[in-house]
Amino acid sequence: MLSQFLSKLFGRSAPAQPAPEAQKRDFEQLNALAPVADAAAAASDTAEMARSFLCREAVLNAEQRVAGYEFQLRKAARDRVRVQSRRIHHVYNEVVVRNIVQFSIRKLLGHRLAFVPVLDSFLSSPVLRELPAQGVVLSVERIAGDDPDLAQVAGQARELREAGFALALEECFDGAHFDALAPLTDYFVVDTARHSPAEIKALVGRLAEANGRAAMVAKDLESYDDFTLCQKLGFQLFQGPFITSREDWTANQVGPQGLRVCDLLNRLRRDAETAELAKILRQDAVLSYRLLRYVNSAASGLRQKITSIEHALVMMGRAKLYRWLTLLLFGSAQSVPGAAALLENALVRGRLMELAGQARLKPADQDSLFVTGLFSMLDLVLRVPLAEALRPIQLPEEIPAALLRREGPYAPYLELALACESFDQDRITAASALCGLDAATVNERHIEAITWVQDIDL
Repeated sequence: MLSQFLSKLFGRSAPAQPAPEAQKRDFEQLNALAPVADAAAAASDTAEMARSFLCREAVLNAEQRVAGYEFQLRKAARDRVRVQSRRIHHVYNEVVVRNIVQFSIRKLLGHRLAFVPVLDSFLSSPVLRELPAQGVVLSVERIAGDDPDLAQVAGQARELREAGFALALEECFDGAHFDALAPLTDYFVVDTARHSPAEIKALVGRLAEANGRAAMVAKDLESYDDFTLCQKLGFQLFQGPFITSREDWTANQVGPQGLRVCDLLNRLRRDAETAELAKILRQDAVLSYRLLRYVNSAASGLRQKITSIEHALVMMGRAKLYRWLTLLLFGSAQSVPGAAALLENALVRGRLMELAGQARLKPADQDSLFVTGLFSMLDLVLRVPLAEALRPIQLPEEIPAALLRREGPYAPYLELALACESFDQDRITAASALCGLDAATVNERHIEAITWVQDIDL
């Protein structure tokens, strides 16, 4: 029913209660079983990582749609762990996995992949069996010069693959370690920032010879040119900041379809009649088609399809229509490279901000938080400066204040959403404090926002 569908798209759910004490007990037990030489330092690192924020990076396919996410803790913690003992690596891995398990990543994996970095020796950990195998890619890492029993590691990798997990190897493409795991690997992850184009091309050929069925993942792509190059070289999946890189768009203006959606938004804020809104919509066949397709898909339980624009507008209601129009504004720029991925990321931002504000802000402000998060990427979709993109839309002052000047009551929530994409622990901690949230709650809201987006037909 339409009401059920729209409750997913526009509704709110009561926040679940986090369970940090259970996580704390897990780490205390782990330390008791596997103490390290410097117990004080280990306890400090463990406690700090237990309070870490789970971060994500989108993994795109060749059509630049989101195919999955890589989940990890903040990069500072991960980089520091690289030079620690295997036990500390295992603590780090367990923190990541426990966070993912705790916040029901199973909901996310209907048609998405979850890349989870783990140390080779961690493949024997029973905590991995708590993950849903389908859709989870265990990205195997190693400590240089400290290989475990490779026959045992290969046996554990084989068992995990038989259980339904997929395996990836990242930047471990030579030596006995590679020889043992390459035949079992489903993905080779290449950090493109470490290699020249000629080296990447040679590496692709060598990896294809080692395991021709494994898909290639290009990581740390900085620009769209990097994406194009790797796509031509045969990579199937792509990661990096290239999708959100900004250029000088000062000479560009909002296109006619975007202006029409802005006009609809403004008329809706002025309480225009439904017939007036329908008249404007009918002037754009693409927007009308998208609206009717969406409403009929949502209302599949009805005996007859909705064919009238007026009927569709009435069914949606004013508040829900405003949010739908903000999505239409993104839909007016589908020819932009990566538009679907940009929209998904913007939706995650908006939903995360909305959920983060539930405890402190009124419902109307929560709606505005969603719009703020969504519009934070409007310049990337419309290819115009953000101030220019916002100019045709009559918005509450709090929204442009947050977006353009990082001021006002919505600014801390926008900063939190941006920080969760930055892998910067200090930044996330500061933003969370301003929003009155702890790490467990932020992690929960983050995963909830991502899973919510999966239920929307983009």
